[in-house]
Amino acid sequence: MTQRLTYHLESTNSLNDRQHGFREGKSVDTAINELLRNIKTARRDGKHVLVLSIDIKGAFDNLQHRAILKTLDASACPSNINRLFHSLLQNRKVIY
Repeated sequence: MTQRLTYHLESTNSLNDRQHGFREGKSVDTAINELLRNIKTARRDGKHVLVLSIDIKGAFDNLQHRAILKTLDASACPSNINRLFHSLLQNRKVIY
């Protein structure tokens, strides 16, 4: 299911080029290399650099399923993928 969605997003150029997670050919290493390159360029140009890193624990578990489904409905996502996510997320609850 995630492969189908990823293929759709990649083939329709729907992902930001700066996104490294869950992308073929990109990783934590490529993200760090891009960050370091941007820092070096900024410092060379005499600019100030601020880096803020945030890791939100349980971020996916806390997403509102209705918001995900609404976004899928509004997108050009193929109906078969849309139906799979609707089936997976409807009437589901995250219990801690």
